[in-house]
Amino acid sequence: MMNSKKHVFPDHLASVEKTAYRNNEKKKLQDQTSIIADQGKAQEKDFRSRLKELEKINTHLEKLVEQYAKKLMDVAATNTKFISIIAHDLRSPFISIIYALDLVRNSLNDHSINEIENIIDQASGNANNTLTLLDDLLAWIFSQNKEKSFNPVKINVQELVMDEIKCASTSAVQKQLSLHYSIAPDLNVAADIQMVKTILRNLIGNAVKYTNSGGEISISASENNQFVEIAVRDNGIGISPGAQKSLFKLDTIYSTKGTNNEKGTGLGLLLCKEFVEIHGGYIRVESEPGKGSKFTFTLPHYI
Repeated sequence: MMNSKKHVFPDHLASVEKTAYRNNEKKKLQDQTSIIADQGKAQEKDFRSRLKELEKINTHLEKLVEQYAKKLMDVAATNTKFISIIAHDLRSPFISIIYALDLVRNSLNDHSINEIENIIDQASGNANNTLTLLDDLLAWIFSQNKEKSFNPVKINVQELVMDEIKCASTSAVQKQLSLHYSIAPDLNVAADIQMVKTILRNLIGNAVKYTNSGGEISISASENNQFVEIAVRDNGIGISPGAQKSLFKLDTIYSTKGTNNEKGTGLGLLLCKEFVEIHGGYIRVESEPGKGSKFTFTLPHYI
């Protein structure tokens, strides 16, 4: 059996090894410290980066809050103006009707038959205008819940236009207007029937209102790719370029008296725009003062 001998280094070599060992340990500690420092710097950099990101998000959210707050204020102001207009336009006709009835009742013997007929005609006209306004107002309120109010079905355009012409015929006859249509009998759209009736009633009613006695109103329809384009044209008093810009805006409701001093609120055209856009279509106006107007809107073609 061999005896193993422990190797003994000279004193000066042992001292060198100790120094090398200490230096090595010191270097390891320095490396670890450097790694920890680098990690700390990386974490700090990442933290600062995330902080900047959060500051950007916060700034963006603040801007959004400001924008939405402004929109809410604008909507509130617009709705206040809208309600004020509706309230005024509902109140005025009732005052006129009450005045006419009181006048006839209290001074029946002081007026001729013709005078009484004129008073009754004015009261009747005011009542009809008020009813139209109420119809538009109810339609607008109902339209705010689009999920429940929108019910598209197959509609024959010619048949619907004929029905709306009949409804407008009394007013057209009183003003001696020619009211006719040019529509293919097999042309159909996929649309909500109540909304389309409201659109046509307002556009035809406006054409009657703003056309002088003896004038002409025509309604036409044609296919345009996946849509049907319907146009209501008159040779009435027309609309100025400036007024045309306000026709379909809630914040600048445009209204003017008709050729026989018929009143309106401008709500009808706002309804037309909203109902057409619910169907994915568009509505536009072409007009020249003294030469009439043409309102065109589109509805999905039923194939």
